[in-house]
Parts: sequence; C-alpha cells; structure tokens
Amino acid sequence: MHAIFAQRRAEEFLADGRPSWDTARRLGRLLAGHRRALALALAFTVVGVLLGLIPPLLMRAIIDQAILRHDFHLLVWLAGALLLIPAVAAVVSVGQNYLNAVVSQALIHDLRTALYDHGQLLGIRFFTKTPAGQIHSRLVNDLNAVQGVLNQTLTGLFVNALTISLTLTIMFVINWPLAILATLILPGFVFPVMAFGRRSYDAMGRTQEALSDVTAHLEETLTLSGTIVVRSFGARPRESARFHALSAEVQRRQVRQSMVGQWLMMVVRALSAVGPALLYGYGGYLIIRGQLQLGTVVAFATYLVQLYGPASALAGANSTLMGGLALFDRIFRFLDLPLEVAEPTAPAALPSVSASLGYPVAFDGVEFAYQSGEPVLHNLSFTAEAGHLTAIVGPSGAGKSTVLALGARFYDPDHGSVRVSGVPLNTVSDPELRRIMGVVTQELFLFHTTLADNVRYGRPDASDHEVHDAVEAAQLGDLVASLPAGLETVVGERGYRLSGGEKQRVAIARAILQNPRVLWLDEATSSLDSHAERLIQEALTRLFRGRTVVAIAHRLSTVLAADQIVVMDHGAIVERGRHRELLAADGLYAQLYHEQFDPDRVMATRAPASAV
Repeated sequence: MHAIFAQRRAEEFLADGRPSWDTARRLGRLLAGHRRALALALAFTVVGVLLGLIPPLLMRAIIDQAILRHDFHLLVWLAGALLLIPAVAAVVSVGQNYLNAVVSQALIHDLRTALYDHGQLLGIRFFTKTPAGQIHSRLVNDLNAVQGVLNQTLTGLFVNALTISLTLTIMFVINWPLAILATLILPGFVFPVMAFGRRSYDAMGRTQEALSDVTAHLEETLTLSGTIVVRSFGARPRESARFHALSAEVQRRQVRQSMVGQWLMMVVRALSAVGPALLYGYGGYLIIRGQLQLGTVVAFATYLVQLYGPASALAGANSTLMGGLALFDRIFRFLDLPLEVAEPTAPAALPSVSASLGYPVAFDGVEFAYQSGEPVLHNLSFTAEAGHLTAIVGPSGAGKSTVLALGARFYDPDHGSVRVSGVPLNTVSDPELRRIMGVVTQELFLFHTTLADNVRYGRPDASDHEVHDAVEAAQLGDLVASLPAGLETVVGERGYRLSGGEKQRVAIARAILQNPRVLWLDEATSSLDSHAERLIQEALTRLFRGRTVVAIAHRLSTVLAADQIVVMDHGAIVERGRHRELLAADGLYAQLYHEQFDPDRVMATRAPASAV
C-alpha cells in the first residue's frame, strides 16, 4: 500500500496546485531560520523609511521659513541637510539590499539543497515515471523564478506598509483636513487588486510547466545518448520542430504572465493622479485665501508621491505574492513526495562475519508489483549462501532484474522480506548496507571525469596503489597503457570514449575496489567479446572468493560453475540446482541452454522460445 501511495503522489507531482495558507506558513518557517539577518535587514529598512520622510519637511521649512523670512543662514543649513539626508539614505539602502540578498540567497540555498537531497532519497519508481527535465526544472527554473519573487517581496511589503503608515501619520499631524482629502482615494487601490491574484497564480504555474517541458526536451535530445539516437533516425527536423513548438508555448505563456495585472496597474495609475489634483486644487484655494502656506502644499505633494508609490506597489504585490505561492507550491509538492524506500528509524546492526566469508541473502515469500494489480514476482523464496555463487536465469521478462533491484534495496517488497544474515534489509541503514553490498548493473554509467575517479567512485579515499590493483584485476591494464593520460584520462560524458566492454570492466573494477561482502551482478559480461570475457571470468573468479555473489545471467556460459542456479519464469521459481542436475531434468533451463549452445537442435524440434 505504501508503494501504491508513493506512486500516486509521484503521479500528482505535475498536477496543478492551489495556493494555501499552509504554503505561506511553510515559507514563514523557512524564513525563521534566518531571523537574525532578516531582522537586521528590517532594521535597515526602518531607518531608510524614516530618512525618506525627512526631505519633505526640510522642503517645507525652506519655503515657509528660510525663503519667506529671507534667512540665508537657515537656508544654508536646510539645503545642506537636504543634501546629506539622501546620501545617508543611499548608504543605508546599500546595506538593506545587501542583507536582502544574503537572506534571499540563503533561502534559495536551503531550497536547492533540500530539493537535491530529497531527490536522492526518492525511490527508483519515481525516476522511471518522471522525465529528468521535469525534476531539473525544479532546481533551475523554479528556483530562479523564486529568487526574482524574493528580491521583490522579501522586505518590500514591510517597506511599503511602513512607508504608508508613517507618511499618513506625518500628513495628519501637519494638516489633518488636507490629509483626509489626499487619502480619500486610497481605498480605491484595494478593490481592483483582488481579481488578479488567482490569475497571477495560474499564469505563473503554467509558465513554469511550459519551461519544464522545454527542459525535459533538452535533457532528452541534447545529451550524448539522445543526440546519437536523433541523428541515427534522421529525426533532427522533427525534434527541432517540436522544440520550436515548446519554446513558442513558453513565449505565449510568459507574455500572458507579464500581462497579468497590467490593466490593474492602469487603474492604479489613474487613481494616483486623482489625489494630487485634489491636493493642488484645494490647497491652492487655501493658499490664495491665506489659510495655508505654500511649503505645506509642496510637502504634501511630495508625501503623496511617497504614499501612492508604495500603495501601487502593495496593489501589485498581491499578484507577485500569488505568483510566488505558485512557485513555492511546485517546490513543496516535490519535497512532499514520500520516500518509498525510507531509512529505518532504529537501524539494526549486522552481525560480524569472517573476512573470508560473505553474508547470506534470503528471499522469503517475496511478492512485488511495479504497477498495482500487475505482480512481477510471486511468492519468491530462495537463499544465496554465504561465500557461494548463486545464478539466476530465465527468459526475458521472468523477473530476474527485479530480484536484483529488491536485493540491492532499490525497492522494498510488497509482501514477504529480503534479509541479509537474518536481518531484514528495510531495518539496515543505507550507509551500512552500501558498505557491505556492491552492485554491477546492465546500465553502465560513467561520470564525465577521469578514469581513476570513476574506478574510485565507491571508495573515494582509496590509494593510487589500490586503484591500480583493481584496474589490473579487471583486465584494464592494456587499456590504461593505451590512453594518452593513463588513469587521468577524462572518459567523457557517460564514458563515450570507451567501448561497451571497456566500460563494463570499469564497472567491475569499481566493485573490486569497493570490496563488498555481498555482490550483485546483472550480466557482468554481456558487452564483452570472447577474449575479453575469458579475461573477465578470471578476474571474477578471484573477486568471487569469500563473497556472497548473486549473478543475474542472460548468457549461461557465465554461470556454468555456479553453486546454485535458480531458474525463473513469469516471476516464479520453476527450477533450482546445479548445471548438470538441471540439464538432466530437461526442463526450462535445459531448453535455454540448448537454444544458446545447440540452436540447430532447437530449430529442428520447435520454434525458439524467448531470448534468455
């Protein structure tokens, strides 16, 4: 049931979200982790707002006191203050912007690392159902957009709210009737805003989805493997047309997103013109009547600019905030994906074993399905004895690779258990499990770094001498000697500079260097020619000593000397024994053996069965 739940959550990963208070609360908790820097930024903000309120008062004093009274000394002091205050405010603004950048980048760092760490913990099932580009888009496109939102709103809301409240306070202190007249229009800023928040949320979410589609297409067609397939099938025009269509969709959605709220801002700007008109009309009338001084009207006009600017920003902030919530919803939906293969809360300790022995591995009544209602393994039970080689063979689709996936704990069984030395795998911590278990799969992946680093990947602290010994044991000595920089040669993306057999030997060298007590092999010699296979078999013979080895075999020549051969068909064990015993039984194993080593006999009796 947990696997089904995880599958459903993965399918909901790309679904549309809805803004919620929970998203806002989670964002608040993230910001709380940087409360000191945020508090300091807000302190700078308060100082900056207070400094911004002083110049209109200075202008009022210059007009009503210094100029009208012909006080040159006062004029010099007020003019000097009018020059000094903005300079100090500019310095404070630099500090405020620096602290804003520190907090926003720290928050982005927290989200980026949380996304990456959580992604590494997600089950293999999630990655088989989700395009890599959709995942990478969370860490690139979404976080870039979040950075833009944070830059606009991190302290912007506080600045605007504080500016409005303090400006109104000063205006009412100076002249409350004129202040009431000037602020009658403020409620008009509120009502047009409400209709645009939802639109902004939806527009932002759809834009990010379109960007995710573009990123996914790039991941598939502009990587080494994808490019080779595209060119091999002459699909460049088709893929180019598809990319153009995806890019055009991004363009269309970004234009729509940028236009959200533009009509709102038009209304806000129109409203912003009403206040000054009323102020100058009524204020001018009072000046003519001698009931008001000119400096007061000029100060009020300056304050109106400081009042309506933040009011307009607050009006637009609703759209920005709703768009930001859309981004955080997408990020939090990823972080909320359940861990299908979770770490145990109280890890069990594995018993100590002799350095010359491995750990026994047992499958007990294991059942498993990738899709609900479509079981792949049925009541599977067998034991791979410590220090022995167990081979698993069977037709294509028999479930052999699924056995490896469960044995290496890439998945947990739906029913039954997989145990190492009697300890269930799901009770062993992942670091402990990876310490004693090695895996060589059919999916040969090398990193874009040196050959030495690729061999050393499982043991980054291994010495050069140990790496050299592993390379020699994997029959890679001749290859290293032929490379221009030896072990320091960069193998290229996915190891494109090496042949399939060479990459497979690098994977085996990794396993040799890791020195695991339990080794899983998924056809470790499938990409080798006969000569290389013989060399690898010699290396594997040495590698197998003192370890529990389970080999998933497609080529039966690799398992003729196995201590136990488990024959599978349709997710169940149909035979088990040693090679000669199974040949004598003349069952499925014998059929598979004759198809590989005596095909003429098979063709003479029946049509060939599925490939091994």
